[in-house]
Amino acid sequence: MATGATTGYAAGEQTNTSPVDYAQEITYDTPPGGTYQRLRMTGESLAVQDSTSAPDEITSVPEVAETILTGRSTSGSINGVLSYGTYDDFFAGILGADWSDLEFTTTSTLIITLNDNDSSYGGYATMWANDGKEAVLTFPKSMGPCLVTATDKTTGFTFTAPCMGSDQNGYALKFEKNALSPLMSAVGKNTLSPGSTITIQSLTNGAMGKTFTIRKKVAGQWQVYSGLMVNQVQIQLQKGQPPTVQIDFIGSDMTITSVDVSSAVNAATTSPLMDVVSGFLGCSIFGSKPAGCIQSATITLARDGSAQDTGMGHVGACGVQFGSFKASMDIEYFFKDYTEFLAWQSGQKGPVSVGIQGSDGYGYQFVIYNGRIFNPKNPISGKNATIVTTISVTGNPLPGGGTFGIARIMPPS
Repeated sequence: MATGATTGYAAGEQTNTSPVDYAQEITYDTPPGGTYQRLRMTGESLAVQDSTSAPDEITSVPEVAETILTGRSTSGSINGVLSYGTYDDFFAGILGADWSDLEFTTTSTLIITLNDNDSSYGGYATMWANDGKEAVLTFPKSMGPCLVTATDKTTGFTFTAPCMGSDQNGYALKFEKNALSPLMSAVGKNTLSPGSTITIQSLTNGAMGKTFTIRKKVAGQWQVYSGLMVNQVQIQLQKGQPPTVQIDFIGSDMTITSVDVSSAVNAATTSPLMDVVSGFLGCSIFGSKPAGCIQSATITLARDGSAQDTGMGHVGACGVQFGSFKASMDIEYFFKDYTEFLAWQSGQKGPVSVGIQGSDGYGYQFVIYNGRIFNPKNPISGKNATIVTTISVTGNPLPGGGTFGIARIMPPS
């Protein structure tokens, strides 16, 4: 009986054996040394775009003059299925910020005092943590927007709400007016047992610039794409489909090299692929869930006005303009009532969120902090069909800044 593998069967290099990895750049357009991260993906389309010109030179032979190089850039996308931890660096890239995760564990009985219209804080909703007499838990002072989760592992009580930040002393967390009442059985005092947690998890859009180097190893050499900024991220949750991610880049240049500048390459993440059946955690619009089942939710994060700055003496860019961050959600659900239409009609603003997790309990909550509904529609498209509502939610900055946030969901320990 013959054993062993046949050789020479491949017509060319194979996708399965052509790894793609990345690292955040320390200096713009300079591939860093150190550790790279292997990417987990369904495909990529990074490519060079050469700008050329053929001058209208007058010659005795009627032919186009020599084509010359006038500039170069790169662009393309990474596509994948949503899984925990896989694209966190690129989420941070599009939002222009670093992840921040804080967890407070109660050592004694703690009273969470909620006020949905706190006059001492300009009418904002507030959350205080005390023992019935005084504040015993302080939060970071003057903290920015985040997502707050309080969980009592003994009673099963939990709530999650997008937060505008903390006061200057760190005693209170501030929320939009009336934002807490839909999330609580009763606004007022709620007791948390010892060992309960208050988690403050956030990736909120900021002013930090991040660029990346992405490498494709093909035929024993690397295609190195440098100076890449994340120009857009689109996350699509749709019934009957796996939740997908598309990350669009624009970059400076690409070189081919046989030199491996990395000291190591981390293996691709192994977290479970998420799904929209058991993993979908629902959608909240201004603190309430739509009456009908969600059909799809598409989150689009982009850098409006981003561009490459170019000059003479070299190919590629001299620098990058990150533009202005913007966020939107398009949500589809079965029409049952006019709740969202009335919110549109009144010009209401508030938090809009969508959550999803994997079978291991790890996931994400995506939140527009101060969204407004535009273009609601519920067409009657044909017979024997359920009417579907589509709304577009545009993110608006909170007072002092902050349009969109992502919280990492973790299972109870």
